[in-house]
Amino acid sequence: MNVAGDHAVGGDTPLYRSCVYPLVLFLGFNLLLFVLESSLQWEHPDAAWWQQEPMLLVYPLQVLACGAYLVYVRRGIEWDWSLRASLLGGLFGIVGIAVWLVPYFAGWIPAEGGFAPENVLGHGTIATAVEYGFRFARAVIIVPLVEELFWRGFLMRWCVNRDFPQTVPLGTPGWLGYVVTTLAFMLVHTPVDYAGAFVYGSLAYVLVVYTRRLTPAIVMHAVANLIMGLCAVYFQLPHLW
Repeated sequence: MNVAGDHAVGGDTPLYRSCVYPLVLFLGFNLLLFVLESSLQWEHPDAAWWQQEPMLLVYPLQVLACGAYLVYVRRGIEWDWSLRASLLGGLFGIVGIAVWLVPYFAGWIPAEGGFAPENVLGHGTIATAVEYGFRFARAVIIVPLVEELFWRGFLMRWCVNRDFPQTVPLGTPGWLGYVVTTLAFMLVHTPVDYAGAFVYGSLAYVLVVYTRRLTPAIVMHAVANLIMGLCAVYFQLPHLW
């Protein structure tokens, strides 16, 4: 994927607007969730639903805001879709999430917390269905786009040329790019997911270098998160996500 733009130094090039700012916006809502959970969460039957579980308010807002911004900057991104490369990305996603889920299904990770709107909004209600819809949209659409645009669309290239990352061809290999993107991807997850995230990040790096495209990594991420979400719902393992 090549992001059209100039060779200006700094954070106001099309590359930054298309690949960095979406993640910044996404993380802003994660920070909002942290603040709400730290200061306003009240797990009491008389509390409002958003007080009992702030993520039920923040996640839909995050999906709508990030989705709107991605639509806004879509013309700054050259989508490099390829059926063969996308199928390969799907295969990598299956392998990557299979490794990631081993500790969960082996019972090595305590079944605590996670996304379970039915505990607040009731089983079988429209509100619960809507929350699940937003949760899947976040996991399968928003997260793959904002994260892969940043990790593989920007950070890998920035590690090659920090002044003009927009001039670096997508998928340009380099040990610094591999180490930085893979470790950073790993560290933004919880410690129990470090091993799975490291394997997954390594596979994503190989995929982008091999295909010289970004969309296979987006497909990989979407497939992996879809499987994770389906497993969380079907096997009643909300702590998966």
